[in-house]
Amino acid sequence: MLKPWKDIAAFYRDLVSGGTQLQGMMHLVEQIDVSRYATGIFGETSMHDLCVMQTAGAFPLGPYLRISPRFDGTVEFRYVDTHVTTRQWHRVVKDEDVFARLVGFFDQLHWFASEHSKS
Repeated sequence: MLKPWKDIAAFYRDLVSGGTQLQGMMHLVEQIDVSRYATGIFGETSMHDLCVMQTAGAFPLGPYLRISPRFDGTVEFRYVDTHVTTRQWHRVVKDEDVFARLVGFFDQLHWFASEHSKS
């Protein structure tokens, strides 16, 4: 179920306060919530994963970006735009690089107008 970014942030904060090692996910969602991207993307949680999409209702059929904590200080990004796993774009980044990777993903797929293209 789609939730506002503030509610998704609260979900991860509750997990972290309960001892689950999801600080990277919590910080990511907090950064999304205060960014220019918050009003242009939709989010859902699936267990500990965050699913990000351009249109409401794209999850679970796709396409959507699944962001998954690996519980070792890294996070995996997987763009589910095909059911063939080997053809899906994916990256693993350190917790502290998650928001930058998300912005890079948005730039690669042109989900938002570039800051440089604004006049």
